[in-house]
Amino acid sequence: MSFPASRLNLTLVIVSLYMVLDAAFMLVRVPPGTVTSVPTGELLIVFFFLSLPRDLDFINPFFRSVPFVPLVIWWLVGVTQLCIGIAEYGFWALRDATSLVESLFLWIGFVVAAVPGAVPKIIVWFRRILVLSALIVLTYPFRDFLATISPAIMSVHMKPAPLFFTYSLTPIVSLVTALWLFVSDIRFAGLRSSWLAGLLLIFVAALIQQRTIYLQILFLFVLLAATKPANALRVVGPVLAGIAVLVAVLALGVPIPGRVSADVSLNFYLQHFLAIGGTDGGGTWESDAVRGAAGGVNQRFLWWSVIWENVTSTWTRALFGLGYGISMVALANDPTIDSAVREPHNSLVSALGRTGFIGLVSYVWLHVALAITAVRTYAAYRAKGFDETSQWIFLLGAMFALFWIAAIGEDAFEKPFIAIPYYFYFGVVLNLWYRDAYAPRSRATKDSPIFAVRNSGG
Repeated sequence: MSFPASRLNLTLVIVSLYMVLDAAFMLVRVPPGTVTSVPTGELLIVFFFLSLPRDLDFINPFFRSVPFVPLVIWWLVGVTQLCIGIAEYGFWALRDATSLVESLFLWIGFVVAAVPGAVPKIIVWFRRILVLSALIVLTYPFRDFLATISPAIMSVHMKPAPLFFTYSLTPIVSLVTALWLFVSDIRFAGLRSSWLAGLLLIFVAALIQQRTIYLQILFLFVLLAATKPANALRVVGPVLAGIAVLVAVLALGVPIPGRVSADVSLNFYLQHFLAIGGTDGGGTWESDAVRGAAGGVNQRFLWWSVIWENVTSTWTRALFGLGYGISMVALANDPTIDSAVREPHNSLVSALGRTGFIGLVSYVWLHVALAITAVRTYAAYRAKGFDETSQWIFLLGAMFALFWIAAIGEDAFEKPFIAIPYYFYFGVVLNLWYRDAYAPRSRATKDSPIFAVRNSGG
């Protein structure tokens, strides 16, 4: 096997493990059991850096494809703050710079997608991840027992955590699985996949009990209605069937071992959804769990307001932020929060706090430009009849949007198990965009890796 093909396989394994093992795999570090050990994702970045001489031909195509200006501005501000932070805080500055450092997976995705036949292989692996994530989510009712039999791994705070069954990213990916089942409309043992998708959506909503999950499901409905109206109509029956099953379970008094509460009703889910606004419900919340969830929203607003006050306290901070190494949450002096919590559960607020308004504007600019490129790539490949590739880009776009919905109330892009797949797959999309938009007009020869991959059927 050639070096590029071996490197592709290694990358696919690592990205897949981040998606399937999610929060646990980000604790896999070298050497194990030390606070200053290096995470697996960063080791892969180092590996690609050392093999850069083999990839020099990709530098120009990459910078022609990536949103160059916002990426450079964000990196200049971020790397400057990181260097300052390392000098003062050491390891913790590197830990806080996950969203910055792991954006290098844009390069990794772009490079490995140039291996002949890579994109079809990446699509196959992605589908396997979707299936595995759905199967893992179905084990959620047994999570407490499964945690006891799972091998343990040490966190950076030297606390043991289960290696398997952590359910941090897999619920989100399982929603993409449901979307795939909806748009594919295939049959399993005579049953249309859309019915399985409807049951999966209701299962995830009923048991995971995250308010961002409710928003993500609503987004999927809107996405289907806007882009695939015929598929949207097929959603109605399966989703209603899933709700009917949930109502029957509740009526029979069967306990639902959900994340927030097992004592649930349809009113509980309605109130839990309404708690997104963070109000006290006028004193009408029936559940302490819902009341606590609503209070958590107000708590985050407190963190964000304190970060805003600190960032806007001087012109230097307003422009360039507070830097890496300090805990954003600790600024609020909140005694109810574990000291291990460092990010304010909103990736945009984190970007503002770490890199100021210059960093935030370039950060938003970068991701909006990436999203536009993904839409244009999807449209281009769909117009040319590449149905498999265009459907995959459609699913990726949905997953990226779900990540951003999660980033409203969680520190999504500050976590490697979200940041690494996000940037990696966007790097692959950038490669596809380059092939369609630039490679046909370039002077590439048949020996050029970009030209070779474009003609590989990928």
